[in-house]
Amino acid sequence: VDHMYQYSLDSFMTFFEKSVHKAQKKDDLKDRVLCLRDSLRMTIFMWVSRGLFERHKTIFLAQLTFNLMKRGIIGNRDWNETHFQFLLRAPTKVLDQNPLHWLPDSAWESAAALGEIDEFSKFVGDLVEAAPRFREWFNAAAPENEKLPLNWAALDKNLFEKMLIVRCLRPDRMTSSLKNFIRSTLPDGDAYIECDSTLNSLEILESSLTDSTPKTPIYFILSAGSNVVADLDRKASANGLEKGVSYHNVSMGQGQDVVAMSCLETAHRNGHWVILNNVHLMPNWLVELEKKLDEYSSDGSHSKFRVFLTSDPSKSIPVGILNRCIKLTNEPPTGLKANLKRAWCFFSKESIDDADSKTKSILFGLCHFHSILMERKQFGPMGFNMKYPFSIGDLRDSATCLQNYMDNSGGGKIPWQDLKYIFGEIMYGGHIVNDFD
Repeated sequence: VDHMYQYSLDSFMTFFEKSVHKAQKKDDLKDRVLCLRDSLRMTIFMWVSRGLFERHKTIFLAQLTFNLMKRGIIGNRDWNETHFQFLLRAPTKVLDQNPLHWLPDSAWESAAALGEIDEFSKFVGDLVEAAPRFREWFNAAAPENEKLPLNWAALDKNLFEKMLIVRCLRPDRMTSSLKNFIRSTLPDGDAYIECDSTLNSLEILESSLTDSTPKTPIYFILSAGSNVVADLDRKASANGLEKGVSYHNVSMGQGQDVVAMSCLETAHRNGHWVILNNVHLMPNWLVELEKKLDEYSSDGSHSKFRVFLTSDPSKSIPVGILNRCIKLTNEPPTGLKANLKRAWCFFSKESIDDADSKTKSILFGLCHFHSILMERKQFGPMGFNMKYPFSIGDLRDSATCLQNYMDNSGGGKIPWQDLKYIFGEIMYGGHIVNDFD
């Protein structure tokens, strides 16, 4: 799927052992095995999904669910390969002229192909006969959550077969329909769908640090607007590390390989942290880095030694480097709700609790505004005429300005005009260069 997705057996064993320690203790052997299985499934899913791009997370989770269904581990019904292949391929069949003016021809042809499956042999006939009711369902904002007309309403108890109809008539709603299916089919499905959605980037880094070892670096796969170094600086400071002394930050480029090797050697012996930024700029040197990390692993490093790497996605990164690392991505999620949750969780619980009610309300409105802008970017030229680099940094800086203004107002009148100008015209509006946008 992507070159960056590389995993080794050694890494798997690290998380396997972690899942065993995390699993709930049970006296009964059968219950203990079930707890171990659930713990392993969630631990491995979280480890892998944190290193996936947003567009691949649902694919990975769906793959996990379908494979468990094939093995008969989850799901109430026997596996139907015909239904699964239809879901994947959505074949079409040229039938008579489409009699429904409101239904796209592509959806009509898909429905005709669905009618070839025994369980759906009456579907096309019912679609034409009950056209007004099907049209109402078709025009719904979220048809996957609405009951189908006629006897097809019974498919609410069989979400897999309902997905086939959504796949034919409203393929744009497949992602939401698939998530509904996973929630209801996979044990504790909500935990998988909402995995890490309530954590900010700093909390995810903190969790990953507990998983890392001197042999297991953390690899940040960069995306537009992400600022992983700021989070790492905060964690280094919290762990008592001093910048330039016990915490080394090296930006890779011409001639920096010597500096990086010197920092690594010092850190390996004394238990320091080293972050190597933009390693994709020096792909040839990474082979040497891989050998050096192998050498440290065999010699044994200081227990506090940690290595962090950052790079853009690149096919030039050696597999041996990617294999051993805990990979983290930091892309904005898809969907307004997910974006709003991520934006709100960016602020620590303590800072929100300390704020007064007015500041909290404005901050929530700011998060909602930020989420709308981030979500509009997903729609290409229908959202904005240009790709603007809106990021969580804009939200952070806006929140800082908000706090300063509220402190200066002394609990009096809220300076609405000033705040609107700063947020709309400077912080976010400063990115805008197209008059229509």
